[in-house]
Amino acid sequence: MYRVCGIVYHADDAAGKHFVCRFIDKSGGVWFHDGAKYKDQVVYYDNIVNFAPKKLQTVDKYVMKMVIYTKL
Repeated sequence: MYRVCGIVYHADDAAGKHFVCRFIDKSGGVWFHDGAKYKDQVVYYDNIVNFAPKKLQTVDKYVMKMVIYTKL
């Protein structure tokens, strides 16, 4: 069995191509990181059980490009 542990998103913006990510911790917490905006901080969003699958496909103008799984 596997679980989603990260999602990478991409967008073209005024500064060029840019990637951001969400990661999901072992307890289901969903965190967001944008190094250009938040530097070394991550932002807690919610628990994964509160996310509809469609809601995980985008973050603002960013579109999902890669999903990372880990083996349980």
